[in-house]
Amino acid sequence: MLALAWATPHAQPEPEKETAPQPSAAAGGSASADRDEAESRRLFSELDRNGDGYLTRDELWSDRGRQGNWAAVDRNRDGRISPDEFTVLRSR
Repeated sequence: MLALAWATPHAQPEPEKETAPQPSAAAGGSASADRDEAESRRLFSELDRNGDGYLTRDELWSDRGRQGNWAAVDRNRDGRISPDEFTVLRSR
């Protein structure tokens, strides 16, 4: 009995494309997700339990603060998060 083997070319993996590194939000970059201003204001108000207009570490690490998709960076390093430093990120 005669057996034939067909040679099939092996696909070569495509080389990985290099992309320029993007700065993190902590380094002043911006998140890739869309910002939702109304949702940011609503969640900020909900997290700001004492109503002083800023979020403290305790408020950010509350049960509610640990839920959801948000970013907060203390850009001015005053130890608290202002509304301008808080952003809700929308999932794509």
